[in-house]
Amino acid sequence: DRAAEMLAAEAEARAAGRGLWAEPAYRPSRAEGMRARDAAYHLVEGRVVKVAETRGKTYLNFGADWRTDFTVTLDAAARRLFLAAGRDPAGLEGRLVRVRGWLESWNGPLIEASHPEQIEVVE
Repeated sequence: DRAAEMLAAEAEARAAGRGLWAEPAYRPSRAEGMRARDAAYHLVEGRVVKVAETRGKTYLNFGADWRTDFTVTLDAAARRLFLAAGRDPAGLEGRLVRVRGWLESWNGPLIEASHPEQIEVVE
């Protein structure tokens, strides 16, 4: 419920270089440089190149080759949560976003977003 407040406090601390946000390990990784071997909790920033839906899943692709480039997936339940929050995943196409979650390896590096709060629109 307080995700917006937390993101605002994080942005302020990041801009001021305070606390853990001053540490290089907590800076967002670029989607273009993600590798599947980096399995851990990540903060990834990049532009959504394409949004696609296949077999009940929504895919946010951050590159031209979905088999190797960074991807975010939403299952049907997550998509319903996004829509209920007034955030249609299709509207993320072309947007610069920051994604939080556990990086997995599945056709390249992937984060499965289960809640809208995991994806912050940067621009």
